[in-house]
Amino acid sequence: MGRVRQPPVRPMLMALIVLGSTCAMTVAQDSARTQFVAPPKRAHHALVYDGQRQRVLLTGGNSPTAGGESYTSFDDLWAFDGMRWAPLPSSGQQMWGMRLAFDSGRRRVVSFGGNSNRRAISDVRVLEKDVWTTLGQHSEMPAAEAGFVYDSRRDRFVAFGGSVGDGSTYGDTWEFAGTTWAQVASQSPPARQAHAMVFDERRGRTVIFGGTGAYGPDQRPPRLGDVWEFDGRRWSAREFDNGPGPRTSPGATYDSKRGVTVVFGGVDGSGFLGDLWAWTGTEWQKLAHASSAGPVPRAMGHLAYDQKRDRVVLFGGRKGWPDGDLNDTWEWDGATWRRIGN
Repeated sequence: MGRVRQPPVRPMLMALIVLGSTCAMTVAQDSARTQFVAPPKRAHHALVYDGQRQRVLLTGGNSPTAGGESYTSFDDLWAFDGMRWAPLPSSGQQMWGMRLAFDSGRRRVVSFGGNSNRRAISDVRVLEKDVWTTLGQHSEMPAAEAGFVYDSRRDRFVAFGGSVGDGSTYGDTWEFAGTTWAQVASQSPPARQAHAMVFDERRGRTVIFGGTGAYGPDQRPPRLGDVWEFDGRRWSAREFDNGPGPRTSPGATYDSKRGVTVVFGGVDGSGFLGDLWAWTGTEWQKLAHASSAGPVPRAMGHLAYDQKRDRVVLFGGRKGWPDGDLNDTWEWDGATWRRIGN
C-alpha cells in the first residue's frame, strides 16, 4: 500500500490558525491583566522577602477613612510571586507600624512591634506555615515604626528607635538572640522613628538613614538625613558629600547582588519624594529621579528585594492626605521601573 499523502494546509487556513492563536494569546493576556488582584490601599505596612518560600510578603498597615477622621487597620497577609498577589490567612490582630525581618538561620519571618488598638506594642512574632505565633514581648520598648533587622553574621536581631506616640522617639539599641533582649552599651545615633534600617550582609553592618527626631507639641518634626552604621560593637556616623537629603518614612531594602542599601521616596519639607538612591557603604549613588516612568512620589512606599528574581519590589504608600493611599506594585530591575498588574 502506498503512503497516504496529507493535503497541504492552504494559506487561508494557516492565516486562521495564526489569527486564532493570536486572539487566544490576547484573550489570555487581557484575562491575566483583569484578574490581577492587589491588596487594599494602605500605608504604615511592612514588606519582607521570605527566602524560605522565595516570595515577597506584605502585612498590616492602615488607611484613613471619613476624610481622615478615622482609620481602617489591617490584619491581613499577602504573598507576591512576581506575577500576582495571593491572600494568606490573617493574623486576627489589626496593626500598623510593625517591622519584619527574615531570619536566614532559622528560615523564617519575624515581626517586631507596631501599633494595635491605638497603642504601641512590643510583640515579637514568628511566621511559620503562614500562621503568626507570638514568641514574647520586649516590655521595655513598645514601639511603632522602629528599625528591626536580622544580623546574619552574629545570629541576632537588632532594634533601634521607634515611637510610642506623637513626638516621642527611642534612642537605644537592643539585641534579641531568640529568647531575651539585651541593651547594647555603645553610644547610639540620635533618637528617631520612621527611619530606614537594613542589614548590609556583605559588610556585616546595620545601616540607618533618615527618619524623624523627637519634638514637642509646638514644634515641627525634625527630619534627619544622616547615615549611621553598627558593626555589632559600636555605632559610627558616616560622612558623605551628597545624598538623598533629610526625609521621613522612606522605603528601604538591601540588594544582596549589588551589595547596596536601596532607598526610595519619603517626605521632606517640600512634600513627597520619588527618587531612588543606593548607599554603597562609602557614598550615595542616585539611581533614578522621580518621573512619570516610575512610581509617583510617596512616603512609606516600602520595599523588599526579591533575591530569586533580582528585583526590588515596591508596594503602596501615601502620596497625600486624606485620600492619597496607594496599592500599586512596582519593580526595579537595576536600571528601570516597571509597574506590575493594572
